[in-house]
Amino acid sequence: CKCHVLLSLLPSKDIVNTIIKHCSPQFFSLGLPGATMLIMDFIIAAGRVASSSFLNAPRVEAQVLLGSLVCFPNLYCELPALHPNTPDIVVSHFTDVKELTIKTVLSSAREEPSGPARCVALCSLGIWICEELVHESHHPQIKEALNVICVSLKFPNKTVAHVACNMLNMLIPYVYRLQIYQAVSPLKIIQILIATITHLLPNTEASSYEQDKRLVVSLLLCLLDWIMALPLKTLLQPLHTTGAENKTEQSVLNCVYKVLHGCVYGAQCFSNPKYFPLSLSDLASVDYDPFMHLESLKEPEPLHSPDSERSSKLQPVTEVKTHMQQGLISVAARTVITHLVNHLGHYPMSGGPAMLTSQVCENNDNPYSESPELSPELFESPNLQFFVLNNTSLVSCIQIQAEENMPGGGLSAGLASANSNVRIIVRDLSGKYAWDSAILYGPSSLCGLPEHTFLALSVFQQEKPEDAPSSDHVEDVSVRDGIALQVKRNFRETVPTWDTIREEEDALDELLHYLGVSSPECLQRAGVSLNIPAPQPICISEKQENDVINAILKQHTEEREFVEKHFSDLNMKAVEQDEPTPQKPQSAFYYCRLLLSILGMNSWDKRRSFHLLKKNEKLLRELKNLDSRQCRETHKIAVFYVAEGQEDKHSILTNTGGSQAYEDFVAGLGWEVNLTNHCGFMGGLQKNKSTGLTTPYFATSTVEVMFHVSTRMPSDSDDSLTKKVGGFEYSISLR
Repeated sequence: CKCHVLLSLLPSKDIVNTIIKHCSPQFFSLGLPGATMLIMDFIIAAGRVASSSFLNAPRVEAQVLLGSLVCFPNLYCELPALHPNTPDIVVSHFTDVKELTIKTVLSSAREEPSGPARCVALCSLGIWICEELVHESHHPQIKEALNVICVSLKFPNKTVAHVACNMLNMLIPYVYRLQIYQAVSPLKIIQILIATITHLLPNTEASSYEQDKRLVVSLLLCLLDWIMALPLKTLLQPLHTTGAENKTEQSVLNCVYKVLHGCVYGAQCFSNPKYFPLSLSDLASVDYDPFMHLESLKEPEPLHSPDSERSSKLQPVTEVKTHMQQGLISVAARTVITHLVNHLGHYPMSGGPAMLTSQVCENNDNPYSESPELSPELFESPNLQFFVLNNTSLVSCIQIQAEENMPGGGLSAGLASANSNVRIIVRDLSGKYAWDSAILYGPSSLCGLPEHTFLALSVFQQEKPEDAPSSDHVEDVSVRDGIALQVKRNFRETVPTWDTIREEEDALDELLHYLGVSSPECLQRAGVSLNIPAPQPICISEKQENDVINAILKQHTEEREFVEKHFSDLNMKAVEQDEPTPQKPQSAFYYCRLLLSILGMNSWDKRRSFHLLKKNEKLLRELKNLDSRQCRETHKIAVFYVAEGQEDKHSILTNTGGSQAYEDFVAGLGWEVNLTNHCGFMGGLQKNKSTGLTTPYFATSTVEVMFHVSTRMPSDSDDSLTKKVGGFEYSISLR
């Protein structure tokens, strides 16, 4: 009551500042009796502090207090509270608590002169957006809140911009709810990130300050997470912008690769219109103003350049000194490109979200190695060699036996093949990947088929019966790059062979079409089959093209007529030849060498970028080191249950269970994994059941989180208790 009287009598600034400064951020969340009756008093008081020009006021405390209230309106709906305009005890039901709170927070996110308080206001906005999306309130000010956060990405103070980037990252798990609110919002956010990076990159490259470069790196990683959260079909949709009347049609994914290309090779690439992604002005719309005015910070702070604000309370001004720091943006962009190429549209794979890269090593299926792990005996294997490609990838090439009783070891779809396969293992920035390939000679002679031979490579696919019926697939008539696509095409479900191709069909045409359907990632142009001819070169006219075709047909006709005329001549006949006996390769590395030659790795052009490595202990250590590295950001978080009345560490850590609310909370942290066969990040937990049997785990293609739940772990020794509380980045204690 005293607090209500002091705040409602329009007291001096000192009284309001003192109350706000010493009010705990947990004041309303602790559930103190009658605390919610003072909500309107504190909202009005915090608003006064935020709107004052006094820089030494408790501005951060006021924003923290407002931020702690953004979830209350949806919880209580109509909130009974004391009326803030009278010192009397008058209880009223307020329905505008949400509007009052968010109005102040939005204003502070745009105009707050204190850097730390501006950061808190942006965090409150992000939390409020998540809250509204979960409740599907379709609040009209969500668009304005998103606009403020997105515009803050290019705020001169890099810490404020960093916080805005973190808020966009926080919204990624709510991407589908955001699409329900406004279908184009996720794609719009990706476009804004692209345009912001394009806007910041030229000045960032010229800057000698690490914080500038780290902001662009954070934006690149945020862009990656947003891209991975959307389906590939959405990313390939045509891009429509306000300034694109004279530009060629392009997809969002196309713009993504353009901005990444600029980050790798320098912002000077953007001077070529062909490589320019997006500008902020292209994205201006009713819902997004890229040039919304944000007030500058007014705290005294050291300036290292006339166009950049820096607060000594927010960040140190450190110069970039090392070569690694100078190349920070380029390395980050290369990492993003590699991740997109490998995982976009493929994650999670059949192995589950815990598996991002291959678990296969050089000792697996190796007839010359009996060790269950990488060991020195591996280097004595004659069927294995190690290479470095472009100084960025470590490539292992190993020849292994094909599976018995299966042509080509199950890789050849029933075609005749060799008795050995080639396994390629690649380690790079994004992890480790393995492929098995088989050399294909033609239809299996076991089926009595004609012995036409050809050479090809295949990747593993589930074998289907040779007589599987083909299905008709109707395609819409469309024109792409001046080429009319077919209306109807008979899609084969197996590799076209001589016995399945009709007389009027062309073997190469059918094979190219089959590859485009079964492996769409091989398409050089999205949606255009491999058997569709490329568009006519600009430098060649239609007349010249027809002249070349006529010349070829004329030559073909003359040759055929010559053969028919002189077919019976003695000089046209050849001595009958006997078929040579097949030879089994003597080298244990023969098929590996053949594959590398087919891929062009043995050519003179590749000599400078493809190098053979020496097999020694140093290489073995590096292989083990690379395999032990996590290619995702990893975190381990401790979760404790504190029962009523428990105060000491021993009693808390020996809890073997918790309340139903606690168990519900733990279940919402992630999905349950069995530690004995978990193949992802372990976070210090053991597979031998000494740290429990199961635990919650969460993963995306870029992050892994392992939760150490105290009630799931055995507590039969002091040593295990010590392990529970040591070395954690974060911990959660629940009562």
